[in-house]
Amino acid sequence: MSKKRLLIADSSERFHAMISEGDHAKNYDIHFVKTGPEVLQEVEKFKPDLIVLDLLLPKMHAIEIMNSLEKTTPILVTSFEVMVQNYHAALDHGAIDYIIKPFSADYFFEKISDYFKGSHTPSKFEPRHSIPTESGNVYNPTPLFSSSYMKFWGTRGSTPVSGPEFMRYGGNTSCLEVTDGSDLVIIDAGSGIRPLGDYLDLSKHQELNIFISHTHLDHVSSFPFFDPLYREGITINIYTPVSFEKTTKELFTELLAYSFFPIRLDEMRATVNFLDLREGDRVSVGDIHVDCCYTYHPGPTLGFKITTPHAKIGYVTDNEMFIGYHDKPTNLSLDDALLEPHLELIEFLQGCDIIVHEAQYFPREYEQKIGWGHSSISNASALFRFVDCDRWFVTHHDPKHTDITLQIKFELHRQILQENGIELELRAARDGLIVPFQ
Repeated sequence: MSKKRLLIADSSERFHAMISEGDHAKNYDIHFVKTGPEVLQEVEKFKPDLIVLDLLLPKMHAIEIMNSLEKTTPILVTSFEVMVQNYHAALDHGAIDYIIKPFSADYFFEKISDYFKGSHTPSKFEPRHSIPTESGNVYNPTPLFSSSYMKFWGTRGSTPVSGPEFMRYGGNTSCLEVTDGSDLVIIDAGSGIRPLGDYLDLSKHQELNIFISHTHLDHVSSFPFFDPLYREGITINIYTPVSFEKTTKELFTELLAYSFFPIRLDEMRATVNFLDLREGDRVSVGDIHVDCCYTYHPGPTLGFKITTPHAKIGYVTDNEMFIGYHDKPTNLSLDDALLEPHLELIEFLQGCDIIVHEAQYFPREYEQKIGWGHSSISNASALFRFVDCDRWFVTHHDPKHTDITLQIKFELHRQILQENGIELELRAARDGLIVPFQ
């Protein structure tokens, strides 16, 4: 009596070895192939009594092969995929069975023997349950959250934006949280401060310190929507640069006039204190220290250096580097007159572990925006030729720049850095981005 012929298609050499070394392999004439097209070639030559196909063969999967063959030769499908949809697809296309891997050679040949005896029935599909571990325990590590970090709550400049084209980087205007343990400072009160206010645990933070870089609307407009303002027992200290015109308290009082908002400043339940900031000042909040330096922007505008026990962060959202300059960053030198207005800031930022600095405009855009108080990509990049810091988070994105535009902008930004030999880690700030310091 001649042996039954098995054509087995599987890309795994280990599978071939397991079957060929099985105790019952000698009872069959077995021919192995590895790809789908080989199955179609060998069917006519070998004329198998049974075809065994792995579901996902190279170049052609089992269902495509079954559709290409006449229904005269029985087919058994094997697969590692424990998915009911694939099980039904195989049986619906005429497979006599769908056997889940891994299995032993003895189990395989038992199935083959049953088929040729006429006593075979398709295997019942059973979902795979959790695989027992040697220790009996489930590996389930607890998420570790750094207690020292900064989080961007708003990274847009000028005005908030919304819509599907701004989903990746976000549309809230400037707001940064810096936390170290129980110490917390807030930088700027753009529209990002509203979700921050909803997030804060006021049982742990009953005194809040907000540092305003300057009082342009994109940095203060959402102050009235900061939830802690409406909580009794909360103290909010607002630090701002001394204005050219009205005091900050006068400006905020006008911002909260009934004509603009239904609740006046003096009706807030929290205690609100206004404090002046000048270049060279330092304010300490627990173990966090905030230093100040003027930037190149219309009106008195401050950049901040936030020092925690674990990191030193430079934060400069509004700063026009090298006003009117359009040449390559490498053509600037320390003795160039264009650096004169920025020397104090350059010195101020030395030693920072991270610098958050704007680069709002493409070089071509900047040609039309000279004197607006914001930097081109190339001019902002030139700053890092003179500041020793290798991590730059770009913020204050232009409201006209969609996610796609920003992607193009950051690729150009990396190209400019590379072409000018400026080596650093460049990252795009986005709403919700957390940067741990530990």
